[in-house]
Parts: sequence; structure tokens; C-alpha cells
Amino acid sequence: MLGVIVNPVSGNGTGLKVWRQIEPTLRRLETPFHVRLTSGEGDAEKLSKELIQKEGVNKIIAVGGDGTVRGVVNGIYESNQDCRFGLVPAGSGNDFARGHGIPMKPLQALERILSEQEEKRIDLILLDGKVAVNSIGAGFDAQVAKVTDQAVYKAWLNQYKLGALAYILSVIRVVCTYQPRDIVLTVDGHEVRLEGVWLVVAANIPNYGGGMLICPDAIPDDGIADICVVSGMSRLGLLAAFPKIFTWAHRHHPGVHFYRGKQVTIDAAGPLPVHADGESVAPTPLSAQVIEKRLTIIV
Repeated sequence: MLGVIVNPVSGNGTGLKVWRQIEPTLRRLETPFHVRLTSGEGDAEKLSKELIQKEGVNKIIAVGGDGTVRGVVNGIYESNQDCRFGLVPAGSGNDFARGHGIPMKPLQALERILSEQEEKRIDLILLDGKVAVNSIGAGFDAQVAKVTDQAVYKAWLNQYKLGALAYILSVIRVVCTYQPRDIVLTVDGHEVRLEGVWLVVAANIPNYGGGMLICPDAIPDDGIADICVVSGMSRLGLLAAFPKIFTWAHRHHPGVHFYRGKQVTIDAAGPLPVHADGESVAPTPLSAQVIEKRLTIIV
């Protein structure tokens, strides 16, 4: 049985528009399905659990962005059932779709899901009892994600399909006031003390922030998180290096360091903001681990 969870306000209303595009196709194919529309925070997770536990759904399509993906996947994870996941992208960043080669055109994405031509099992990142699908981050990027989510210009830019530009504008805003911190990063038991750290990201896919390629070598089904640390830069140096993230050129910058591992902890002198898939969660100290091949996705 198929379930569909639609976030109608995702991408500043794109979610509802996309649902209206694909619903006739589902009905024309006479595919039995249950559909639920989210109306607030936490609904995607709650509704996906209900569909699995009460309706016997074994495949869920999310219509929304990365926040909707995270909510639905957490519902699947917590239900502890073998439920496959597919996405029809309708967000502002759509990093999950980019990272897994999912078409941005709704009907093409739906066709791939229904044809079930390819499935794969991917890793998840466990943090404070919840899972992240794309990445978690602490520091500057988490503050940027928070500012972006609250920004008026995000909704305006989404109307013109320029959602990724909202993140760039927030970077410029936050860089003026954010204070880098000294941290202790521990990866699989190996401790590293780092000074003047702007951000730490542990990623499951390269894609991040709506088109940036933060961890170029990240693979979603290798059982390992790729970790990027940015440190030892001035504000101007960070802004000058920022464009390199779109072309992977940042990997050669002396202020950028990479690590790989299954378990990651971050400690700092004071609390650092933290995000999971772009959504704000509890601040540091942070302890996360990779759960290997935990979710089946239809790509």
C-alpha cells in the first residue's frame, strides 16, 4: 500500500502546486493510496508513523523539501517497519533530491518511484534519538540555517525558484557577527583539538545548502560520515573562500580539513548552534553516529 505525505507550504507553496500536478496521475493509474497533508511542525513524522502503523503502508512518497524528507524518514525510522521511501521534490534547497539523482520535475520523479526501477539502502545519522538524512552541522552553518529559515527573503526568493540564494544572503548576514570557537572533535575515538573553528559538518551526501558541495566524497551507503571542518580564517577569508564550495575547490584550501568516521562528538567551551538537515536542534555538546544502510529509497 502506498502513502503520500504532502507539505503544502514547502517551497512557499510549491508543495501544494506539485501535489495538484501529480494527483491526477496517481488516480488515473488507479493506484491505491492514502494521502495526508501536513499542517505544522512535526506532522510529517507523526503522519508517516500513522500511515505505517494504522493503514499498513509499505511505501511512502514525500512531496516537499528536505525538512519534509527528514520528518517522514524519522517516522519510518521510529515505526521500525520495512517501509520504502520516495521523494517528489518541492522545497527550496532539495539537497536530498540532488544527492540521489532524483528528477526535479514532479511527473518524472513520480514515474521513477512508481516504476521502482532502482532501490538502494542508505545510511542515516543518529543524533539525540532522531535521524538526519543529508547532514548535521555545528557552528556557523547552523546559525546560517536558522537565520535563513526565519528570513522574509526566503519566501520571496522561493517564488522565483531562487531558494538557494536565500542561504547565500544569510551567510553574508551571519559572517559579520559570528564568533569562531575552539573545539574538541572526536572521530571514532581519535581526538583533535581545533582553534578558531567556523563550522563542522558531518555529511551523508555531498549536497548541502541548496547546491553547495560541502563534502565532495560523501557516499550515502558506505557506512561512513564525511566530516568537513572550516577553521583559522578571517571573516574576509571565509567570504573569499565561500564560492569555492560550489566547485569542490574548497578541498584544497589550507583552512579546510576533512575526516571520516562512524561516530562523531563535538565539544566547545560554550554551546554552539546545531542543525540536522538544515533544521535547528539542540546545541552542542554533540554526539552522533552513522546507522548503516537503515533506509530503503526509490531513486
